[in-house]
Amino acid sequence: MKKLIASVTLLAGLSLNASAWYFDGGLTGTTGKDYSGYKLNLRVGADDFALEPTLTSYKYDTAALKNKTYRTYGLRGAWEKEKYTVGAEAGTTPEVNGYKNIYAGGDITFSLMPGTGGHSRLAGPGAHAVSGGGEGVARIDVGASLKQIQHTQAVTGSSDLKTAQTEASLFAGAKVLMLNLSASYTGYSYGDEKAVPQGFIPGLDFAVIAKPRSSVTARVDIPSTIPMITPFAAYTTTKYKGAKDSSAVTIGGYVDLNMVVANVAYQNFDNGSSNKSFVSVGAGVKF
Repeated sequence: MKKLIASVTLLAGLSLNASAWYFDGGLTGTTGKDYSGYKLNLRVGADDFALEPTLTSYKYDTAALKNKTYRTYGLRGAWEKEKYTVGAEAGTTPEVNGYKNIYAGGDITFSLMPGTGGHSRLAGPGAHAVSGGGEGVARIDVGASLKQIQHTQAVTGSSDLKTAQTEASLFAGAKVLMLNLSASYTGYSYGDEKAVPQGFIPGLDFAVIAKPRSSVTARVDIPSTIPMITPFAAYTTTKYKGAKDSSAVTIGGYVDLNMVVANVAYQNFDNGSSNKSFVSVGAGVKF
């Protein structure tokens, strides 16, 4: 009898633990002129803790980059409560064409007016779609993040070139009537400036090879306007060191069928000298 009770208790405990777990994962591909890439992101959580491994790949089909593919591997851990989320992340881009980087950072988000949405936030690294509406201002999320990146470029017969880059962001999101509004500001500072940074700038769907000084993004999502489809639009403006300012307009939509999600987006990028277009398509599952 004792063995039976112990077995039932163990099975009940395993069942309870299993019910506390959740999974959210997706793959998004992006293509444009002389460019292709994808991002695989997973989110596995239990109760208040979540792990988010990511794999980001991109390739420029140009002679300067020798048509090589760059891959960035990242991992974020987050402690998520009803009123706040605290996260830490680290990652690296292994060497390709002599270039590599390594980064680490942290973030914090506060929900000033917590609402429905589970582990979702309206802005920041923990941002995920929050559906539905409400009366007046139904939810407000605000936060900040800080990331340190070390860029390294190998030079034949000489010492490696290095650039230390600090990326600091402020972000906020609000659920106003039927709209989900979000915005972010990211500022950059540098130590040594010998290697040209490669990577992603908030609001842009493709990798950039440049030294950004600041970036501002604003976005609006409109849930429940079309059955099962949430359209969105975003605008991003970026200032660079030694290059013209750029702007990007993004429009798209996503479908959330509870366990299955899909998204599509079109982004037009203008750097003052040329105009480029990028299309992103993605799908994922969650349970």
